Amino acid sequence: MSNARGEQEPRPPSWRALITGLLIALAMTTIMVTTYVSAQHAVVARDLPWGVTGSSPLTTAVQKHVSLSIHHYKDQAALEDAAGRTEIYGGFVPQSNTVVIAEAASLVAPGQMPAFYEQAAKAAGVHLAFKVTDKLPKEDPLGVVPGIAVFVLLVAGYLGSTLAMQRTGAAAARRRVVSLICYAIIASLVFDVIIGPILGAYPDIGSNFWPLWGEFALMCLAVALLAATLQSLIGPLGTLLTVVIVVFFGNPSTGGVNGTAYLPAFWQYLGPVLPPWNGTTRNTLYFDGNAITQPLGVLSVYVVVGAALVIIATYGRLMWWRGGKRRRPISPEEEGGIAAIPPA
Repeated sequence: MSNARGEQEPRPPSWRALITGLLIALAMTTIMVTTYVSAQHAVVARDLPWGVTGSSPLTTAVQKHVSLSIHHYKDQAALEDAAGRTEIYGGFVPQSNTVVIAEAASLVAPGQMPAFYEQAAKAAGVHLAFKVTDKLPKEDPLGVVPGIAVFVLLVAGYLGSTLAMQRTGAAAARRRVVSLICYAIIASLVFDVIIGPILGAYPDIGSNFWPLWGEFALMCLAVALLAATLQSLIGPLGTLLTVVIVVFFGNPSTGGVNGTAYLPAFWQYLGPVLPPWNGTTRNTLYFDGNAITQPLGVLSVYVVVGAALVIIATYGRLMWWRGGKRRRPISPEEEGGIAAIPPA
């Protein structure tokens, strides 16, 4: 409809579009509250990896209160070495009645497990000794920095891919993979500089800075290419699906500061196949880089497969049945779907 001067008047808002948008928002937040609360509302250990150097009635008594997955070691030194490799959260040495706790493995276990053993020892009239290994540094006494870094990298990854799509009008385009690689390298460097040299939020900056830069870049790129792949397949809604996968499901499955042993079984199985669980830098910072081969391998698979799929989608436009290199413009309604950024 035009006015007296022949100008096009804005169209009235569509109730259908409004209701659809609100329903999408409701669906997304419903998924989020369900996943986060179901993963974190009950901090109960399920098959907590626990080392022993022999049988003891104290450990038997503790198992009545907490679910343990028992690992056997020949002596205390071997048990402590296993804790440093993140195989166990701690253990008990019955020969000396010593409770060993790996502090950096969990925020809950260092308080819970000694209390259970203390209760059992009091009933048996036994005196306990305690030893804390793999201590958290003064720069991060609660062990929250790795989780915060992972969340920032999740947002940086899918947001970079999304804004690149929004500015170019296509999820799969020439130089997209190279652009995202450069973006991930630069963004991860910026984050590493801020977290390390500027804020001093992790220890041994001189030795940890370079490994963390590489891990940050791999994590950011894995999420960016996952988003680009989904955007290539289903358009701007691929951003929302990426958020669901890596933020609504992936982030809760990391276990956070409590550790994955305190997650329900579903989340324990889900975490290792998603980027956030594999992107945590806790092992690099607090366990001397032990047990990072599998996480780096999983992230590498995301990068390689994502890059391949985006390249295929890009050059697939040249096929005759796809009609050449036409690019479908993104509508304002779709741009609204692109902009969903979850709370930190």
